[in-house]
Amino acid sequence: MSISGRIGSFVFVTSAFITLLTTNAVAQGLTPGEYKIGFISENTGPIAQAGQSFWAGAQLAAEVIKSSKYLGGSSIVLESKESGSDAARSIQAMSQFIADRSVIATSCCILSPVAGALKPVVLAAKIPLVIYGATAAGLPERPLIYSMTILPGPKDIATALRVAEAIKPKTAVYILAADNDAFKGRMLATQKALEAKGVATAGVVSVLTKDTDFTAAATQAMGLKPDMVLVYTTQQAAAGTVTSLRDRGFTKTIVGNDVLSPDSIFKKMGSTVVGVPFPVSFSDTLSDSPEAKAFVAAYQAKFHSSPDIYSAQGYQMVWFISQGLKSISGTPTRESLSLALNKIEKIEHQVYGGEFMKDGQAQTTGTLVVNWSADGKIVPWAAPK
Repeated sequence: MSISGRIGSFVFVTSAFITLLTTNAVAQGLTPGEYKIGFISENTGPIAQAGQSFWAGAQLAAEVIKSSKYLGGSSIVLESKESGSDAARSIQAMSQFIADRSVIATSCCILSPVAGALKPVVLAAKIPLVIYGATAAGLPERPLIYSMTILPGPKDIATALRVAEAIKPKTAVYILAADNDAFKGRMLATQKALEAKGVATAGVVSVLTKDTDFTAAATQAMGLKPDMVLVYTTQQAAAGTVTSLRDRGFTKTIVGNDVLSPDSIFKKMGSTVVGVPFPVSFSDTLSDSPEAKAFVAAYQAKFHSSPDIYSAQGYQMVWFISQGLKSISGTPTRESLSLALNKIEKIEHQVYGGEFMKDGQAQTTGTLVVNWSADGKIVPWAAPK
């Protein structure tokens, strides 16, 4: 497609988006201006693919909010500082945002330990922080810290139980990122649920987030002769683990997690990931709310690829902050914005088809259990015949 064609496509989709959004009232009384969000990005480092999705979704939200006049004459400006998923760099970036009084709110973090390291800094400075990706429970601390991450724990359990009901395994092996406490908590919760259903634990195989060779882990897991392997690792390790299992001839059921959902995973793994079930809260092919369809169309027009759960969470983070700003009369401050965010119970912009806030944590209803098809589409998972 020519450059002019691409621009035309994006303008058309954005116009449709504006039509959809005019059903919402614009900001009443908010002083017109540009309101800056300090965004700690993770576009480099071991989980850069996920980080780039979060950042792309946030960028698109800021553009749509401005073009739709959701905030009347005001707009959101994202100022990014790269952390590479490093805690020290993240703290440095946050300190710079705190010092810049034009930054009214901040956002960060895929890794839960990094988010945890930032909490005392944010609380001491009294600046709002909205987490876009860290999955550990208990990170929000109202009225200053909120999380738009859709916590995967309950969805992990729902997926494992559904798969177990379908294939009737007697034993399971868990492959765990031993250096990631969030995944450890998720694994232990699923393990408890499966054991309560009579699925015995054959063993737990540990890997590290930054590992690049998973042959030994796959060999160890297969040596335990499980009926099912469940993978609780970050994206790079999950891709490597599943690939190593299949390369070594493991044909039984592998259950993944939400890190397998981005398009980049299918492009990297191809047939290796086909049929592996995992949970999602958002799918560009299955989510069907008007906002979800408009988000998918606008994302595809701008980036020429499809959005995933990470870009959806980055997108919703910006909408959440904007919803708080919209409720403020006059010139907002960090304090007034934090109090406005604390009052939000239902998210106005519904990409997931049902999202609400509880104790500062975004939550959704239902779980989509899906897998990649051979032609590169996310489809509802069905038990093998």
